[in-house]
Amino acid sequence: MVAIPSFWDERKLLVFLALIIVASVVMLIEIDAARRGSQSLADQFAGTVVGPIQGALMVTGRAIANEAYVTTHARVIAEQDAALAAKARALAAADERLKAHGVENRELLRMLAVRAAVPGRTIEADVVGYAPEAARRELEIDRGSSQGIALNDVVLNGDGLIGHVVDVGPSSAHVLLIVDPTSAVPAYLQHTHAWGIVTGTWLHARMKYIGQDVHLTFGDVVVTGLGEIYPAGIPIGTVSQIDRKDNALYQVAVLQPAVNFEALDRVLVLVSR
Repeated sequence: MVAIPSFWDERKLLVFLALIIVASVVMLIEIDAARRGSQSLADQFAGTVVGPIQGALMVTGRAIANEAYVTTHARVIAEQDAALAAKARALAAADERLKAHGVENRELLRMLAVRAAVPGRTIEADVVGYAPEAARRELEIDRGSSQGIALNDVVLNGDGLIGHVVDVGPSSAHVLLIVDPTSAVPAYLQHTHAWGIVTGTWLHARMKYIGQDVHLTFGDVVVTGLGEIYPAGIPIGTVSQIDRKDNALYQVAVLQPAVNFEALDRVLVLVSR
């Protein structure tokens, strides 16, 4: 008795034949590609589909690994960040100290230049007291009669004239500032040598008794004139305003002092003997 193939057996045979045909076609394509030296179908599939998937998997893997490292080493990273922040603060502090030393060195150089320019002996002193709400504008220094300070000694710094000594103790002295309204300093304009008297206005100073025929300009330098107390040539300030009236006998010049009276810490005292 002869067996008759069923419908399912025929389908399996067709599928098997189709696979053989597809495999043969693929093999022929691979052989042809190899002969021409071009990429095979498998290589193209790997480059187009497998490559991007593999790259994405590698990126994801690296991200997961980095996150795992950060999580497991969070304490170490925090300590390293704190150490770096401490180093940054130390460097900033060192930079500020260098800047402060630079300012101090420049001030010392100016004071040395003044010391070499003025006649007589000078004594260096520190400012130890200043009362901004006092009846007079004066300051206290840490040198007195025991160090050779005397009444009416002239006080200055690397920028210019500060004032003169009005009260002396054994180890300290009080200095009346040139911006005090009771102060009076003989002075002249450096470029014209026109004379006047500089008095204080509490915050600034003004030069009075300047002749009407004197030509004043903004920025003119005013220096001390030789008198009973002050030697000649110490900078006082520069002309910042001019008050000239046709019916007045004299002009008045408002001065911007050469010295910053709000930031005094070290001075020179020009001793009289």
